[in-house]
Amino acid sequence: MNSDVLALKYRPKFFDEVTGQDFVINALANSIELNKIHNAYLFSGTRGMGKTTIARLFAKSLLCETGITSKPCGKCPACLEIDKGNHLDLIEIDAASRTKVEDTRSLMENVQYAPSSSRFKIYLIDEVHMLSTKSFNALLKTIEEPPSHVKFLMATTEPEKLPDTILSRCLHFKLASASQSIIVDHLSNILKQENIKFDNLSLSVIAKNANGSIRDSLSILEQCIAYCNGNLESKKIVTFLGEVDSDNIGSIIKSIISRDPKILINSVEKIGSYANYSRLMDTMINIFYKLLLSSIDSEYVNQEDPFYDLIEHNSSSINPEDLQLFYQIAISSKDDFKEAPSKKDHFIMVILRMIYFTQSEVPIVEENISTNNINNDEETKKTNRKKTKNQTDIDIWSNAIPNMSLSGLTLHLAMQSVLTQHEASNPVLFINEDKKDIYPKLCVDDLVLKIKSYFKITKDIDVKFIKDLVTPIKKQVITNENEINDRYDKVKDNPDINKLQKVFGANINKESIKKIIE
Repeated sequence: MNSDVLALKYRPKFFDEVTGQDFVINALANSIELNKIHNAYLFSGTRGMGKTTIARLFAKSLLCETGITSKPCGKCPACLEIDKGNHLDLIEIDAASRTKVEDTRSLMENVQYAPSSSRFKIYLIDEVHMLSTKSFNALLKTIEEPPSHVKFLMATTEPEKLPDTILSRCLHFKLASASQSIIVDHLSNILKQENIKFDNLSLSVIAKNANGSIRDSLSILEQCIAYCNGNLESKKIVTFLGEVDSDNIGSIIKSIISRDPKILINSVEKIGSYANYSRLMDTMINIFYKLLLSSIDSEYVNQEDPFYDLIEHNSSSINPEDLQLFYQIAISSKDDFKEAPSKKDHFIMVILRMIYFTQSEVPIVEENISTNNINNDEETKKTNRKKTKNQTDIDIWSNAIPNMSLSGLTLHLAMQSVLTQHEASNPVLFINEDKKDIYPKLCVDDLVLKIKSYFKITKDIDVKFIKDLVTPIKKQVITNENEINDRYDKVKDNPDINKLQKVFGANINKESIKKIIE
């Protein structure tokens, strides 16, 4: 194998060699053929998508000695010098290392001079968002009205950091991330030229880890070639890149469906600490999405999907509403992976959150009041006042929840909370202490903002966690239980029902008694 770095060795030298950017390439080629050349171009997109490469190819099309063409010859001195990076009239600037306004002014002073040997002088500014505000101001007038022999090509990963005054003066091309299939095809072609053995699963794993970046996929490929000693094997690559076996992923899905924390912990322990748990969470998010699609219609899921069997067998076992909740919990957990001291523990906590959020709530059983309390009239009155106040708060809060436009985790948090408003002090949001470690801080902050907006509260809202809190969801469970008991009390002494019980030796099932809707 050639010792050259793959990303450099297989860098495109012509437009038709660029991978996954057909829209941008077609637009640039057509503008060249129509002789509609703008004075400033901006290429943006994630790392490794070919922003700088496309800018160089565009410069080659403008400077080729055969003329301005979308298909430069690649053989003339101008084309060869651009490929080698030493063309005098293609001035490449690294904005990250030249952020000072003095550097920009020095460059702009040379703009007025004619090109040394070509028809244009082209300035290629990489990572242009790194320039300072004063540098942008110094650049602004020249970009707007440059001499006819000057063209500006700029590349950035963060176009939102550019001033609007600069953006409005450029033709902005946004490069899309490459799909996994495009990356797999690209890697396959390279490996065939390099005479390296591989299997399709290996390339799929590499493409997945590249996150849409062509350059990253080539860097990962080189690491895998070295690790596998020149013969790519999917088992080795899965281990090397910290991928998780589909069987273990299936066990985790099973733990969620069966609400079994033990299955979850055992499954994660089998995975071990080598895995990339943040990427595993991405896989879980993708599976939740496809499970929901499959529950609507199995045709929405490609049969070639590596998790097709898992999705097909489990899509009918999970409530669609729960899937929405699982998806929201998984998405919300992504940012917290950076702060978690143990990625594995954080992953377990997130999945446990999914399990516990969908478990039925246990109704609260009021403790009997002791004889001492009964005899104490003042204490009894105080307790009754407290219950009345709490009951009022729950009623107001329960009625407000459906009208606050809550969803996902925020809605679940609201159902596990009670808001109390006192005229003499700040309002307090009480949250069930059992759920203290389940809700992210962002979720609590979001609910507080919704409360302030709905109730038009200007004061700060205190957040407190307490035990044995009667929340709307627990009140609903108690209400349902009371309704069942009331219906049972009404029918248990019915003479006709009693006759049936004696004749058939039957018992009354409380839960089966339904209210007749007229």
